[in-house]
Amino acid sequence: MTTTPHSPATAPPAPSAPSATATLAACDQELAAYLAAHPAPAAAVDAVIRDEHGRLLVVDPVYKDGWDLPGGMVDDEGLVDGLVRELREELRPAALRVGRLLAVDNVPAPAYGRAMTACVYAVHLPHPLTADDLHLQGDELRAAAFLPEHEALDLLPERLRRRTAAALAAEHGAHTAHLLDGHPAPLDENDRWTLLPGPAVAAAALVTDPAGRVLLVDGGTEDGAAAPYRLPGALVRAAETPQQAAARALAAEAGLAAPGAVGPLLAVGSAPCPAGNRTLLTHLFAAQQPPAGHTLPGGAHWADPATAPAALPAHQAGLLRDAVAPGTRATGHRPR
Repeated sequence: MTTTPHSPATAPPAPSAPSATATLAACDQELAAYLAAHPAPAAAVDAVIRDEHGRLLVVDPVYKDGWDLPGGMVDDEGLVDGLVRELREELRPAALRVGRLLAVDNVPAPAYGRAMTACVYAVHLPHPLTADDLHLQGDELRAAAFLPEHEALDLLPERLRRRTAAALAAEHGAHTAHLLDGHPAPLDENDRWTLLPGPAVAAAALVTDPAGRVLLVDGGTEDGAAAPYRLPGALVRAAETPQQAAARALAAEAGLAAPGAVGPLLAVGSAPCPAGNRTLLTHLFAAQQPPAGHTLPGGAHWADPATAPAALPAHQAGLLRDAVAPGTRATGHRPR
């Protein structure tokens, strides 16, 4: 919890460092002395934790009024290390995995008497999960609850509410929220454009052989889809076009790296993204047939076009049906 730093009476003990002397002996002594005396803001870490229904975990701390996010103050350790330590102390989950950084909030000194940097991370616990599965640290927490977002936000103090709302918006987008006391930090317009939430974009390639069979590769998890097979493809990186992403995937997954391997756009479809709480836009491109005698990499095989859709993720299956329908070319945008 980070709305108010721990008081001395409730602060967790400093971690022991049995190798500190050896570490200092190996580093720059002058720099180490300078850093030890250098003033620095307090650092805090919070966790956005959801159950399988998407509800947000909030906790009721013993040492202050109001509800909070799980987390706490960082000691002389890394941000993620501090967050893991706090969560294990307070909740004792069966397992946890720290995900991406959702928000960085620079809180000015007048708020708490010194400047503080508060970071909010996505954290994932094993599902299914209820509050009863957590073992609360009795001298720190009175209670914990999974609540719908609006109910959870209503329980939080105003400063933390602003920070958490920005973190939740970032969770649904593709950015990290940069905040000044919970409000959007002033940014250059070009930087602000890069922080706009947007859909995930994927590219796939339709490769056929002279018999009309379709090339499939082993199902993967890059876009979160669960299916035994998929079309060669990849999520589009920020600095490439969908066609470039399709070409990259063809080279990696089908060994087809010749210039012009990716042909015209056949279809574009949109669907709820299987992972990440975002919309997924998928571009399907035609691709050149492999040259005679081309050996497919492991995990790739040919499938009958009539039965291939049943083995694909739903969003790819719909695009494939459009692309191979007799006498049609689905170059428009079709929602799925």
